[in-house]
Amino acid sequence: MNKFENEIKDNLDLKDVKNKRPSKYAGLDSEGISLGLAESDFEMPKEVKEQIIDAVVNGRYHYEFEGVPEFLEAAKEKLRRFNNIDAEEKEILPIAGGMNGIWLTYKVLLRPGDRVIVVTPNYPPIFGHPKEVSQAEAVEVKTKNDFHLDIDAIEKAISEKVRIISICNPNNPSGAVYTKEELEQLADVAQKHNLLVFSDELYENLTYDGRKHTSIASLDSMQERTITVFAFTKTYGMSGLRIGYLVANKEIVEKMKAENSRVLIHPGTIEQLAAAAALKKCNYYVEALRSYLESVRKHFISKLNQISGVKAALPEGTFFAFPDLSFLFTDDRKAAEYLEKEAKVRVYSGSGFGRGGEGHVRMNFCTTKKVIDEATERIHRALMLLGPRRLG
Repeated sequence: MNKFENEIKDNLDLKDVKNKRPSKYAGLDSEGISLGLAESDFEMPKEVKEQIIDAVVNGRYHYEFEGVPEFLEAAKEKLRRFNNIDAEEKEILPIAGGMNGIWLTYKVLLRPGDRVIVVTPNYPPIFGHPKEVSQAEAVEVKTKNDFHLDIDAIEKAISEKVRIISICNPNNPSGAVYTKEELEQLADVAQKHNLLVFSDELYENLTYDGRKHTSIASLDSMQERTITVFAFTKTYGMSGLRIGYLVANKEIVEKMKAENSRVLIHPGTIEQLAAAAALKKCNYYVEALRSYLESVRKHFISKLNQISGVKAALPEGTFFAFPDLSFLFTDDRKAAEYLEKEAKVRVYSGSGFGRGGEGHVRMNFCTTKKVIDEATERIHRALMLLGPRRLG
């Protein structure tokens, strides 16, 4: 057992977690367990904390309009090493987390009446923001039954009004990790129809069973037509720092930078320095977390599949289980409500992630095995109360 695993095994106190993660546990009583909000229950790396303190002590908290050099350089190096994307600094934009990147993409690149093909299930803002931000229309295309891309369905959904195809890879909520081969097929479609691709890759480090993450921007002729968003919310436990980065061609980045300056000026200098430390010094943390979650994933899925009426596939990446409860519930929203009320375990309904998620619920397993075991026992007891009934 490595140092990281010792720390999370010995030091994680659920009461303390609840106090430090108020949004994740909002509305739950003292006995409640949250497997809902996509937030890690673990502390951020110590090197990140040390960098934040150092920045404050040394007065590094003023405007840096062009981006913090250390952050831009660290992102550039990581993109080349891990993503096989050879980006210049002018193609990298610091952003205030993944949501900022989604908003900028749709704000800058869409006009009223445009359409965006969104592969679902998917992170809700990716299919909700086109209309909210630019009065554009999101056209949902469901994945195959295994949650991988249905290339034929995507191409059939293309019309003259479509401007962007939006994906999330590794996928939130299903845990699917798209293969290089299917991304190449998607790239062919995008090039054939002269479309842009938006790719949310926040869970890029969390892939299992030897799978390798592929950035679609790394494929032939795709870097110029892809907007890729990365952030530190998930893997590094830095959700409240609101920092990430976006990679796109220079012209798009310039427009996004101008748009962002009207609202944010720029993401925090301290946050950028913290993110640079994460990229440069914390690979050990990422690998330890991935290894730990891979083990928890197998443990959790095995326990879920012991519950009659539950079908849970092993996620290929992320820290989400996405079991199918359609045998027990005709409406996944009712399933989530029932589990929170009867089991005191919060989960998210799959239909909230689009039509491709219907019948499922999302469960966040980025916590200790002790918490997972307690949550699973409660879910088991609550579902046993249903007997032969099937609830709406």
